[in-house]
Amino acid sequence: MAFTRAATLALAAALSIAPLHAQGARGEGVGLGGTFPYGSFFVGTGGSVANTRDLNTRLDTANYFAVSNDAISYGGGARLNYGRMIFGGEFAVTDFGEEGDAKGGRTSALRSRFYLGQVGYAFYAGRHLNLYPMLGVGAGTMVVTLSDRNGGGAPPTGVDPSFTDILLHPNYSSKVEATYLLFEPAVGGDWLVLRSVGDRFGLTLGARLGVKIAPNRAAWKLDGRKVIGGPDLGPDGMWFRLTAGIGWR
Repeated sequence: MAFTRAATLALAAALSIAPLHAQGARGEGVGLGGTFPYGSFFVGTGGSVANTRDLNTRLDTANYFAVSNDAISYGGGARLNYGRMIFGGEFAVTDFGEEGDAKGGRTSALRSRFYLGQVGYAFYAGRHLNLYPMLGVGAGTMVVTLSDRNGGGAPPTGVDPSFTDILLHPNYSSKVEATYLLFEPAVGGDWLVLRSVGDRFGLTLGARLGVKIAPNRAAWKLDGRKVIGGPDLGPDGMWFRLTAGIGWR
């Protein structure tokens, strides 16, 4: 609910600014008739959530501790403009943390990574402030690492293992990966910090709020081998990112 309220407030603020008209020459105006959006290279960090319910049910049956459903992400990317259109790309790694049972010797960890191509439109492009909706399309990978300090045997060879086989026999460490398609509709804003009125190169500070959508069930693999009966695991719900970088117009 907090994410939803924040998204509504951010969108309302953006829409209230959008009708402003340009004042002055190109490079100094604001609003719909102002400047074009600026390009940038950036790094970012934020938070997101995933649906780990099915995974944690499986982990519990094999005496693993449950993993968290919220995570910290970090990464970077670039955005370029063509008129008011914005084109970009982004890569990020998300860490849900690691849980371990000191008595039983088993640990479980969940991490993910994703790559996105992005397209947006700057409905407000002032000299300093850009406001835009954006759609990202790409792919992500969830990585579950199961470890047993006692060894725990190994999944059967010669056949595709089931996820349960790996849970019960993870060896010292087994890394199981699930790949999924990813859509990210979002709204965002960037502020370009300039040292003087005539500058066209400076620092950028930004924020984005959106939702992750994975339309397909993830396909699981272990060392290139198909894994049968993997849990339904993927991104779920809202995310928020703060960015910082360099920008130019």
